Formats: sequence, C-alpha cells, structure tokens
Amino acid sequence: MPTHKVRQGESISSIAKLFHVDKALLIEANHIKDPDRIHEGQVLIIPKKREQQSPAAITPSARPSPAPAAREKSLSEQVDEAVLHAREVSLQWIESLLQKLRTDEANERVQKEEKADVPKDTKTPEHKQTPPAKKGSRSTRQLSDVKENLKERLGKEAHVIQFGGVKLTDNEKKQIVAAVAVCEMNADGFGSINTDQEFVGRKYGKRGIGGLTYSRIVHIGLSYGVIQYTQDSGSLGDLLVKMKAKNNAKFTEVFGGGDATIADSLITLTTTGRVDLANNAAIPMSGQAHWNSIRNKPEGKELTKLANGPTQSDLPMSREIRGKRVQPIPAQKGESATDLWTGTWKERFLAAGKVLDFQEVQLDFAVERYFNPLLPLAKTNKVRSALGLAFLAACNIRGGVGQKLSRLLYSVADELKLKRPFESSEDERKCLDAIAAAKDKIGNTKVHEDESRRVKLLIKDELGFLAEDLYDTSTY
Repeated sequence: MPTHKVRQGESISSIAKLFHVDKALLIEANHIKDPDRIHEGQVLIIPKKREQQSPAAITPSARPSPAPAAREKSLSEQVDEAVLHAREVSLQWIESLLQKLRTDEANERVQKEEKADVPKDTKTPEHKQTPPAKKGSRSTRQLSDVKENLKERLGKEAHVIQFGGVKLTDNEKKQIVAAVAVCEMNADGFGSINTDQEFVGRKYGKRGIGGLTYSRIVHIGLSYGVIQYTQDSGSLGDLLVKMKAKNNAKFTEVFGGGDATIADSLITLTTTGRVDLANNAAIPMSGQAHWNSIRNKPEGKELTKLANGPTQSDLPMSREIRGKRVQPIPAQKGESATDLWTGTWKERFLAAGKVLDFQEVQLDFAVERYFNPLLPLAKTNKVRSALGLAFLAACNIRGGVGQKLSRLLYSVADELKLKRPFESSEDERKCLDAIAAAKDKIGNTKVHEDESRRVKLLIKDELGFLAEDLYDTSTY
C-alpha cells in the first residue's frame, strides 16, 4: 500500500485531496485520534478508494462540486487542478503527485491528451552515491576526502521535479560542475595546482603535459583549483578578484601574509599584468594567444624547431614566451620575485584551497564562467541529461567557451546522423558512448583522447551527482 511523508504545512485534508481519497478513510487507515495534530516527517498509509467513492463523497473541506450530480473527473482534469494547487503551495507536494502519476496506468493517456512530459520512472529518483575508496595511497585517501566533502556540501538539496523534468537549480549546476571537477583536480581538491607543466612538456625525461604545440615555448603559469583556472588566460585573476570580494580579510591573510599591498600586487599581476611591464609592447598580455597568432609563421616554426631540438637548451630562455600575467613577483617585501607556482606563493594557494569561502567562490565562478554560457545552445538542441550537460561544460573548460571543442557533442550527433534537437536522452548517450570509444576520429570529426577520457570519467560519476532524470529545458 502506498505511503506519504508529511511535508511542512500539509494537513489531513490537503493530503486526502492530493491522493483523491476520503478524509475519513485516511484517518481510519492511520488510526489518527486527532486529525489536527499530524507532524512534518510523519509517514501515512494511503488507503485505496472504496468502490462507491466519488468526488461528491469527499470531505466537506474539499472544493464544492459545481452541480449535485457531478461526474467523476478525468485524470487529465485532476492533473490540471493539481498544477494550479501546486502553484498555490509553492510546489511543496508536486513530487508526491508525480510519484502517484508514475504508478498510474493512465500515464500514456495523460501524455497524449495534455502533452505532459511525465518521467517514466516507477520510483522517486534519487542520486546514486558511490562510496569513496579509503584504501590505497595517501593521495587516494586525500582525494576521497575531497569528494566526500563535495558530496556533503552539495548533496543536501533535493530535486525539484516538474512535469517537464527536473528543475535546473543553482545547486544542480554546482553538482554537475563538481562531477566535471573530478576530471581536473588532484588530491588537493580546491587547492589543486598545475606548476606550469604545459611548458615543461614530456621530453628530455620530463613528466609534464605532452602533445601541445607550445611545450617548452609558452609559459601558461599556475593553473589552480577544481577547474584549473589559468594564470596566462586571466581566469585565475578573475577568480582571485571574486575571492577577495567574498572575504577581503581572509584574502589578505592568506595571499598577502597579512600585507594588503602584497595581496593587491597578486590581483594586479593576474588580471592586467605586472605594473612595470604595462607599456612594454614586446611582452604580450597572453603568451598562449600570442603563440596562436605566430605558430604557423616563420617565427613560430623557428621556435618549434629550437624547442624540439636535440638538446634541452636549444631554445634560449630569452626567447621563451611569458605573457604579462605570467611574471614573478615578491611574496614578501624585500624578497626577490618568484613564480606563483613555486615556494611561498605555492603554499599560499594550497592554503587558500582549504578556506570554505574560497571553495564556494570556485564553484560559483565555474558555473558562471563555463556552465551558464553553454545553456542557450543546449536548450536549442534539447540536451536534457546531466551527463550531456557535464560533457559540454568539460569541453568549455578545456577548449574555451564557444570554441570548436564546445560543439563536439553536436558535431558527433551529425556524424551519427541523429536528429537535432535531440529526441531522447538515448541519442545523447549514443554520442557520448561514441566519443568514449573513439580512436582519433568519428567520421570527419576529430576526437582527442582527452575527451574520450573525460567522458569515461563522467559516465563513472564518482560523486553520484549526475542525475538520471532529465532536466526541464524551460528552467535553463
């Protein structure tokens, strides 16, 4: 027999109307002595209707019928009334109603008559939680603790389910971003640091990041946090500005060692570049952007030849490319300038990763910078799965918002000759499975191994944040 957990503000009368049962039957089935004294969280048994029961026989507190001989209302009419009532009580019990509809054999008729996008699940959806692996190395345990912290912080807010699907709330967005962050961060979680490994590259016995045209040529500098905000692009600077706005006192303590001048010099460096280099036209604002403009020109080809020469020193240090934001500055007054990914600066960034206010800023900024911009096109193409949205966010993070990589999912759909807008989440999944299994290309669309790896990690969904329910695109 179905049950119902009492929500705040509900009464015996409202619950009886919700499930279309006689108030007296509900009281009798639950042995309730005082109908006015039910409490939030109490679980009630919902009795079956008696054969002779009709809308006219429902309790006096129900809305009066328009005529004494009122006919039994159709399920579609009941749904219409339920939607109106849901608005009045701020959707407090819409989830319970949906569960009733899911178990009702009339679902197909409702969808045909009212075109209501009712989820087909037979049980109330809930996030699956993957228990963290506590065994293994120290870094494995550390990363497990970071994931547990994310689940504790973001996993409390329940889905708000509407007739068109799950409402895409700010917390849902953060959960999707957190799932993507697992692909980017290391055991330090919010304090994850990449120490200019793009420049180091995988050559001469180094264990840096390989496969980049600018390895050993361009300094990207410090990449930081769960989404790896980069120093050269300016995204690290934008993040630091928001951290300071969130908690100025803590920002000065952590990044300036208590000295506001030092903390402010960090903001200046990572946003507009080091002050003394502002008018130096020979130094670009972004080293990577400059490289992209010269890589196919004689100057770029010469640098590539030198960087890939037989010895590590073939490219002189004076010809390495550092943008205005990727310059050393002192961590203390009177000290020599150092790079942000070394020494005291590195320790400060690690410490900042443990500050609750700064962690919140990282997630909020990731939603603002990388997630929200993907929603208009996702809405047009009816990308409704959390997995699909997570992959689009991952592409924005790795390839840049609005760039070619951000459209990879749609390009693969075209290669597989699937209709767009997507007609089902199954078609979305076909694209993602194809990317996961891709070996360099799908048709004429190039798929990098990094995208295949990310899709596999997202499908694994270690945090259990990628809901199986489909999102309502009207809430994007």
